[in-house]
Amino acid sequence: MIDPVRHVKWSSQDNQFLREFMEYLADPTVNTVVVVCSAQSAKTLTVLAALGYFICEDPGPILWVTFSEKEAKKISNMRIQPMFEMCAPIAERLPKSRIKRKTLEIYFPGAPFVLTGADTVGALQSTPYRIVICDEARSYKPGVLDMISKRFRSYGPNYKKIVISTPNMENDELDMAFKEGDQREWMVPCPKCGHDNSFFEWGRQKDPGGMKWDKNEETFDTERDEYRWDALRQTIRFCCWNEECDHAWRDVPPDRKWIANKGHWVAQNPNAPSNVRSRRWNALVPTWPMWEDQVREFLKAKKAMEWGDPAPLKDHINETRGGNWSDRLKYAKDDKYLKEREVVYDPRAVWEQEIKRFMTIDVQGKGGRHYKWVVRAWGPKAWTRKLAHGVAWSRDECMAVAAEWGVSPLCVAWDAGNWASEVYGYVVESGYKNKALKGDDRWNFRVDKQQMLYQVSPADPAIGTNMAGRVRPIELYVWAKYGVLDRLLPMMQGTLGQWEVPVGGVDEEYALEVTAMGRREVPKRGGGTGYEFFNKRKDDHYSDCEQMQIICAAATNLLSAPTPLEEAAASRNISAGDTGGRVNEEG
Repeated sequence: MIDPVRHVKWSSQDNQFLREFMEYLADPTVNTVVVVCSAQSAKTLTVLAALGYFICEDPGPILWVTFSEKEAKKISNMRIQPMFEMCAPIAERLPKSRIKRKTLEIYFPGAPFVLTGADTVGALQSTPYRIVICDEARSYKPGVLDMISKRFRSYGPNYKKIVISTPNMENDELDMAFKEGDQREWMVPCPKCGHDNSFFEWGRQKDPGGMKWDKNEETFDTERDEYRWDALRQTIRFCCWNEECDHAWRDVPPDRKWIANKGHWVAQNPNAPSNVRSRRWNALVPTWPMWEDQVREFLKAKKAMEWGDPAPLKDHINETRGGNWSDRLKYAKDDKYLKEREVVYDPRAVWEQEIKRFMTIDVQGKGGRHYKWVVRAWGPKAWTRKLAHGVAWSRDECMAVAAEWGVSPLCVAWDAGNWASEVYGYVVESGYKNKALKGDDRWNFRVDKQQMLYQVSPADPAIGTNMAGRVRPIELYVWAKYGVLDRLLPMMQGTLGQWEVPVGGVDEEYALEVTAMGRREVPKRGGGTGYEFFNKRKDDHYSDCEQMQIICAAATNLLSAPTPLEEAAASRNISAGDTGGRVNEEG
């Protein structure tokens, strides 16, 4: 098999698992092929090879759908067009007229090819196609994958639907499409005992079989709390799942080639219809991804999880292991879990683990202007203690509370959702030290190519007055409410970080409001289930305060794992007792 883009010859013996996969793409009895796999593991190359086969050997109208029109143009220019030009059988069929050859449309003889984005609804609802390729289907909006499946009805059984993507959530549309097929996995016989080994699961360190590495004095520096990577690299291995066998594959080319060459596909769902095939693989199977990089990525993600950030672990599960992210939260039927978070401590005493403390304030107008507030101290690894909460009736009273509890003006945050101009004025009165926060119903923001819980934008404190545009703007922190709740609720329920309240420090009003937000399962269009956040009670003001605490912690890197140098500096400061654990005026 040849990759026409890179001019690299991939021997069929060196890529047995890809060669066998390609064989049933040409099987006329198979209509639907669903593949979920890790990123950078030849999924685009596989689809390009399939595309070339259809154009040259089994022509018909072809639709390639990726997640956006912008991405469609990018993949056309970078991958598809170069392949068409460099692969001789396809190049012979390329139309010479520019009218018949465009970036997103190429009219091959008998095989018109259209490339579009899943965000272009019109292109998905009009022309029928015999061959439909769904690329990165996990990024489609709900219902789009099902809508695409209706494009080939007029062709009867003579159609091909190929869905290939990195996975996302358990039981989402993509996962349900995979489960409809025979769910094949690449099984590799052990050269010592002959036992068939699945390389899809990593297993657990304490159990036999799977991905292993050693944590001992040679591989782990206990003083710096970090691995010695050169030493750790030598211990990485994949052990045979047979408990009585001691064979292990190492992270070396001969062993990785054995895995790619000597395996075979085994169906996990023998009751699937014969015309629907599904397969999955991860980054352990191809010969080029190094296991060391995958282990390092996992250990970093695990450390981030300890600090209350599950996003890196989700990316690792989806894009490296090729697996679905499973929502492990317990859907509490009542609010007894709040009682389980009670810990004996004195909110007035110095907490040696404290790094910063914040005061978050929810502004209310019903019954006269008043302010619900929460003061929390934050330590390492998403460890946080509630110090106080209450109600104030003026801005001055709020600032007096902040001073009483030793909260720096830089660490006072106001909710600007309902009374924006008023809150902007509070920020100006503080000398631009206080922060204005505003929630948005979304999961995250894309900032500098990273998923973030918030984004910062300028806001005019004089908007709506004759001074608009003539006053220094403030910084407005717009935060993703769903993403924040996705962290706050597991913290409150004890499955993430260490979220604490003092014994006897929770009154009925706080308990009712802080637990006002819940999560519930909901059916998705096209099958499967997801979840949504909902208000169990109307009054959720203390919940808003606790959500803003998450943003304050995230914005000051308290939910991100520190570097070893930062950890060492923090250790010196705490041991010296320089601030007593409280934030100084510089924040």
